[in-house]
Amino acid sequence: MSWLRRVLIEMWGMVVFAALIGFLGPFGTYGQAEFPGRVWHWWMLLMGAYVLVRPSLLLWAAIADVTSLPRRMLISWGVLLSSFPLALLWEWSASVFFHALGGFGGLLPFAMLSAVGVLLVTMWARSADDHLRESFSTARPDDGLAPSVAVDQAQFALADGPKAANASSSGTASPRLARRLPKGFRGPIIALQAEDHYVRVHGTAGSELLLMRLRDAVAEMDDCPGSQVHRSWWVAAGGIASIDMEGRNRTIHLVNGETAPVARESVRDLERAGFLQYRDGVA
Repeated sequence: MSWLRRVLIEMWGMVVFAALIGFLGPFGTYGQAEFPGRVWHWWMLLMGAYVLVRPSLLLWAAIADVTSLPRRMLISWGVLLSSFPLALLWEWSASVFFHALGGFGGLLPFAMLSAVGVLLVTMWARSADDHLRESFSTARPDDGLAPSVAVDQAQFALADGPKAANASSSGTASPRLARRLPKGFRGPIIALQAEDHYVRVHGTAGSELLLMRLRDAVAEMDDCPGSQVHRSWWVAAGGIASIDMEGRNRTIHLVNGETAPVARESVRDLERAGFLQYRDGVA
């Protein structure tokens, strides 16, 4: 239920955000109500911004992954675009708190600041969630490597052919990256996905976020057979369930139900290396 923990942290962040604005009482709102009333009203307004902006962050991140555009740039512009319908919504609400802003033109800058505030709260919540996750995992006794990851990764290696079997016999079947994962992680590692400053490690059932760069995470996969199929995705050979082909486009379906895009410019090299045809009947 990591998503529920993240949502609760974000809700707490929005309460703090509303309390700060309510305390300052901008745009002549300081004298219109007592502090609790101001906080409540600002929280309702900012939650409107949250409901509109938060889903757009997921949308723009997905578009960045599909189009290979810079994620950070696309999300930043997407947040600014979301402020336009937010300003219209607040104008239609005709709230007395907004009378001093002078219509849409005055509301737009405040809507932009609110949208950016939601983005900052979301980023803070992700960082806080990762710290909580790391604190919880390090608080438990651990022998340095989750047993389920070690066993499952070795089974994956044996199932993937001679190359993986040789890696297993050389003692590299369990990658160093597995040592960073909590015991509850359901191995093996089937894919790595870059998310801003984090890497989402995909297992057979669920995923975990690690604060590191994708290239460092790939390096810690050691000799596990796989390839970086996209600027933000590395996929283990044994994690591929099927591959969709449409012209020059390729989409990898992982065994856990997730999908990974394949960069169009990399398709020929990956096919020449045999990665996209590693299993009979897949591609």
